[in-house]
Amino acid sequence: MRRFEDKYMPEPNSGCWLWIACLTPKGYGAFRLNEKMRLAHRVSYELHIGPISHGLHCLHKCDNPACVNPAHLFLGTNADNMRDRDAKGRVCRGEDHADAKLTEKQVLAIRADNRPQRMIAEGYSISLTAVNQIKKRKTWQHINHGENL
Repeated sequence: MRRFEDKYMPEPNSGCWLWIACLTPKGYGAFRLNEKMRLAHRVSYELHIGPISHGLHCLHKCDNPACVNPAHLFLGTNADNMRDRDAKGRVCRGEDHADAKLTEKQVLAIRADNRPQRMIAEGYSISLTAVNQIKKRKTWQHINHGENL
């Protein structure tokens, strides 16, 4: 516990306990415990509140990945984690997504294109499945049909 407590600093305005030791590329604290690297917020939860059941995520009320304050942490399923992410506006979608191959204008053009889907796919260098999912509005759902970009 003492070794853990030396690695965070309380932040008086937010109440967060900011991890000041090793951070992951996504900004989460990392802590070596029993010869294994663990996420510091999960260790904090276990130290201060109790065990985390297999398959549960340790989520942040404060939305600060470096925070290890147990009062800011709660447990949830993967679905809970996704709902929390969406509710806090941390969804990266559309052309803002790092893996996006299309712009929103191209998606609207694909939806309006009446050519065979195979031709559309070839024209945009995407898969036939991607075209089909766009036309069925299973992907890029955030774009309204009548919206002009």
